[in-house]
Amino acid sequence: MRVIALEEAFLHPKLREHYPPSYVKSLDMVKVRLGDVGPERIRRMDAAGVDLQVLSHVAPGVQTLEDASLSIRLSKEVNDWLGDVVRQYPTRFAGFALLPTQSPQDAADELERTVTQFGFKGAMVNGHMHGRFLDDLAFSPILERAAALDVPIYIHPYTPPQGIMDIYYRDCPHMVQGWGWQVDTGTHLLRMIASGVFDRYPNLKVIIGHMGELIPFGLDRINRQLTMVNWLLSSGPEGAGTAAHMEKNLLYYMRNNVFITSSGVFDQVALNCAIGNMGIDNVMFSIDDPFADNIEGMEFLRNADLSQADKEKFAHGNAERILKFSTAVHPRKSTSSALDAFLAKAKSRVAQALLSFLLK
Repeated sequence: MRVIALEEAFLHPKLREHYPPSYVKSLDMVKVRLGDVGPERIRRMDAAGVDLQVLSHVAPGVQTLEDASLSIRLSKEVNDWLGDVVRQYPTRFAGFALLPTQSPQDAADELERTVTQFGFKGAMVNGHMHGRFLDDLAFSPILERAAALDVPIYIHPYTPPQGIMDIYYRDCPHMVQGWGWQVDTGTHLLRMIASGVFDRYPNLKVIIGHMGELIPFGLDRINRQLTMVNWLLSSGPEGAGTAAHMEKNLLYYMRNNVFITSSGVFDQVALNCAIGNMGIDNVMFSIDDPFADNIEGMEFLRNADLSQADKEKFAHGNAERILKFSTAVHPRKSTSSALDAFLAKAKSRVAQALLSFLLK
């Protein structure tokens, strides 16, 4: 069975020097794996059984930079570098573009350049842009171009806006990645839906990871409450014709414009919830390498309680359709020996056992 993983990260050294020291320290825990997009990464993919990774720069990309011209220059440099990687390993890697969102028109042009020149599959946007989300009309050039090119925008989590950080997480910073990232990303998507982004761009596709950033679990209530309140406010005497709103119910957009991946969530119950609310055609496999373990992710995929047809959709079929991959299967020319695979599985199981023990 072919396996395509969609949220797999790398770190370019030119951007590392622009990140806060505390964040760099956390990234350095997986520095070697983040920095490699060549034979060693492929060896690890082969040991686990992953055929192809769609690579994207680790959050926050260039989005936190204050200097727009620097952001534009670095985006082009990193995308050129990633384009060379994809050309060198066309059956093992694809790319999501890094966008200088500080300048939406330049970001739109960079998206088109990378799609037409390198065959990139879309773009990765990392959370808010200095407190603004993609529903802000200033970012319309990016969304319009993505819709015209028929490529998705993948919204990846990052630290919430400072105001939220000060209120919710000032005394609980350990809650940010495990909770704040998901809530912020889910909010980002819901803002896009509620403000009518997908009515303005009905062909726009958005991908979110981590089994839907908490949305599938509460989708029935979110659909009922957000849809009804949105319609009531937009049709009332004070809001009629003034407030941006969605024309259809929220569930329509979730099933027609939104796709989710399993990145970093290897849980059958969560998968059942995602498929039950979104449908199997909207759910794609992902690992979140190197922040999640390839072996654990592949064990989750192989053991998933799905029919073979649905497992094929989850593992590669939906990605081929949405990202327009060739359906031709290229046999892996393994750079990993049987010993590599055995050692990788052994290390993974020891790590999983240790984590389970610590979390009890």
